[in-house]
Amino acid sequence: MSSGHHKTDWDTYFLELARQAATRSSCVLDQHGAVIVRNRRILSTGYNGTPSGYGNCDQGACPRGKSMDRSKPCAGLHAEANAILYATPEERQGATLYITAPPCFECAKLISNSGLEEIVTLDGQDRAGFDKVRKFLLDCNVRVRMLRY
Repeated sequence: MSSGHHKTDWDTYFLELARQAATRSSCVLDQHGAVIVRNRRILSTGYNGTPSGYGNCDQGACPRGKSMDRSKPCAGLHAEANAILYATPEERQGATLYITAPPCFECAKLISNSGLEEIVTLDGQDRAGFDKVRKFLLDCNVRVRMLRY
């Protein structure tokens, strides 16, 4: 007996969790989230924001956020970096990172050296230079999947 209920696929489910993690961000310019998953088990989450103990961006502690000038230094960590920090090296081996936007080159370096096997992000959220980032990740044997939403 079918109830007509549509079950969400795993990729959509984990990307939605990454979007939910992004709601914790204190950044006034960008809110991004990340979730690390292995064998359909959530290992860690992350969102962009300033380090623990430092004032939040939305409270004026970040030079970039305070001035709304992207050329100023940013005091925050990206969602990907925070998710990687909160998963152990053993947990990250062979895991997948779901992120709400394509990673920057600095995060791609962290991803490539973290043991993560794959990233999944949304297509259509262009980040300048992502073709080079994608090639770098592929060269480092990290799969890259861009999903249309």
